[in-house]
Amino acid sequence: MSLNQHHSAETLNFVARHPEDFRLERLPGYAPDLNPEEGCNGVVKAELRNATPDSVAELRSQARASFARLGHRHDVLAAFFLHAGLRLTGLP
Repeated sequence: MSLNQHHSAETLNFVARHPEDFRLERLPGYAPDLNPEEGCNGVVKAELRNATPDSVAELRSQARASFARLGHRHDVLAAFFLHAGLRLTGLP
């Protein structure tokens, strides 16, 4: 089963209107080594491995904070894309 959100007319039109900001990459149906998001998820999971939240809301808050911290690590994010064989442009 494949997710067709990147094939929708709405998405394709949006990307076409912002060619300097977005580029779609077609990936195989299940290819975690080619998906930069898997690296992000791995970092957050490792950071939360020993977390002891008192509620689901607290766990969600901790995960969001971890993703926010990761968002400031442009070098790490770029490495996830390079590992997947994708070329990045325009990162600060």
